[in-house]
Amino acid sequence: MLLWPALVACSGNEESALLPPSQRSKVERAARAGDLVAIKRLIAHHEAMPFEQAASERWRERARDLGDAQELYFQAARKYVAAEVEMDDETRYRLLLEAHHAAQRAQASRPERSTELLEQQIARAIEAQ
Repeated sequence: MLLWPALVACSGNEESALLPPSQRSKVERAARAGDLVAIKRLIAHHEAMPFEQAASERWRERARDLGDAQELYFQAARKYVAAEVEMDDETRYRLLLEAHHAAQRAQASRPERSTELLEQQIARAIEAQ
């Protein structure tokens, strides 16, 4: 009985991420104009749909280009994790540099302790190379 409200809440969030066709074109126009809120809505929309990861990633890249701290942080974390499992030293170093750059941009955009700690962790990994 307690599980039912949680399931309803989860499915409600996923459905609310989907944009109705009547709103989608308006949101896409705003996103193309650089509206980060619209871009975030499109990311959520594409993430909620199967086989839409490529579209989601394009909007994530646009958000990073606009300096969105959250997307930059996520990129830094993804690159850092990829570097940690990379066997090729050159590729690992490149991934670490990309991660560090993204973390620095995120911190410059919106300073947060978690971003600062990630940036420091990546810097230590670069120094250890």
